[in-house]
Amino acid sequence: MKIGIVKHLNARPLTLYFERSPDFTPVYENPSVLIELLKKGELDCALVSSIECERNQNKLDYTKIVGVCARDVVRSVLFFKNETETGIPEKVFTDIGSRSSVCLLQCLFHLEYGTKVEVIPTDAKDISKMMEEGIGSHLLFGDHALLQTPIPSYKVVDLAEWWHRITGLYFCFAFWAYPKGKKWDHQIFLTALEYGLKELNSIISEEKRLPIAITDRYLKQELHYIPEQKNLDGFLLFIKTAKELGLL
Repeated sequence: MKIGIVKHLNARPLTLYFERSPDFTPVYENPSVLIELLKKGELDCALVSSIECERNQNKLDYTKIVGVCARDVVRSVLFFKNETETGIPEKVFTDIGSRSSVCLLQCLFHLEYGTKVEVIPTDAKDISKMMEEGIGSHLLFGDHALLQTPIPSYKVVDLAEWWHRITGLYFCFAFWAYPKGKKWDHQIFLTALEYGLKELNSIISEEKRLPIAITDRYLKQELHYIPEQKNLDGFLLFIKTAKELGLL
């Protein structure tokens, strides 16, 4: 069976089991690519952006039994506000990797400022170059956000923290989705998570791009993988707000 695997650290506890099991063929890509492969029927299952699960309910089913979840800090979904620009940014260059993060940013602009921000999908490498040159405001996702070095002219805002401050709720960034009508025993996703959590220390030790203390805190404290009620309530509010803005 072909299963779509997200190429970012935040997904490893959910995906490691499928990567190592001989029963599955992993396909590594960003969530925005995996959703398109899933819709074409080229995958049996994939970890995709939570907003895409709702956008494609006519073609896909999904489970909320596990997911990539955050409470008040996520660290890997960051808005970089260019402080040399006056006022509220009218447009933001957004990482092409995650559509939930982009939609969340649009919802946050609406809830905080009552405005609709223009988002411009951009390659993460180009975003880093633009920030080095002080051009524009930006959104980075996943490992690109984790590894981005601070730039003095930019204020960094964690989107999970921003969402929690405004709503008092938590957030769900990704869920497992599969073609409509295809039968999946949801226990397999819990089994995979249990395996990933048992291997968490090895995942942390193998990550050489970040200090171990940061990776440890990120995977053990800042993220969690079984949605709590505040995550589910936050997801419902997210979908409601996205629908009001015409983003579904």
